[in-house]
Amino acid sequence: MALHTCENALRELISSVLSDALGPEWLAAVADSDRLLEWEKRATSEQARRTKRGVVIPPPGLAYAQFFDLVRILKSDKLWTYFAPALGKRSETISLIDRFDSLRNTVAHGRPLVPYEQELLSGIAGQIRNQVTRYMSSKDPAGDFYARIETIRDSFGNEITDPPTPHGELAGRCITDLVLTPGDRVVFTVIGTDPQGRDLEWRFEGRSGFDPRSYIVTSQNGNAAQLIWDVTDADVNETATIQIYMESSSSQYHRFGWFDQRAYFRYIVRPPQTSLLL
Repeated sequence: MALHTCENALRELISSVLSDALGPEWLAAVADSDRLLEWEKRATSEQARRTKRGVVIPPPGLAYAQFFDLVRILKSDKLWTYFAPALGKRSETISLIDRFDSLRNTVAHGRPLVPYEQELLSGIAGQIRNQVTRYMSSKDPAGDFYARIETIRDSFGNEITDPPTPHGELAGRCITDLVLTPGDRVVFTVIGTDPQGRDLEWRFEGRSGFDPRSYIVTSQNGNAAQLIWDVTDADVNETATIQIYMESSSSQYHRFGWFDQRAYFRYIVRPPQTSLLL
């Protein structure tokens, strides 16, 4: 989880900062044509391998960059000035990231970490995640008060990708073309952060009459949690929409009434084939 947390935080930071600073063609500033082609080949290979199993993969881009690619971008003399407001002193940040990369390399080669190394790996990942969260919150006038959704992915690989709405109420959405039937199970892996480090509560709303406040899952700040949707007959709908709500668990105030942010997924839920025999 620490590896995932750190890499996702750096990808989010790089994408957000450089797209703002350099515009929509920012990828060309961080990777040459050979590197971009390599990422595209990885995307094509993964698509061929995984989409047959019903898994949705991200489009080509930074999602296919390896960790050393992210480190190379961060270490760039001409780009560091864009990252400094989020990460602070360059020497300290690079030292942490180099140590993290060394531990990550140990794990990648199947060598176990001793307990203090595991704690160090988690600590560095948590620090970077917190720095990125504080920076992203600083871009939001209300970011010092309210929690925000970082990412939500379903068990088919679908992930919210659309940008948030201007006031932050909708963190993102994902319109899928997946066809489900009653009896299927979809697991949503959710990650959110709170600027004050509070725990988060997650709920979802699907079929008509289902109260989102009746099903609650709690996660620690920056850690993943899972919401489970067991598809039933009541979910049959050509535009079955699952709304996922997040809020700080101990806050008296919330950005939008009783929740801080939401996102939604849309599926097609059809009756089972056996219903045609009735």
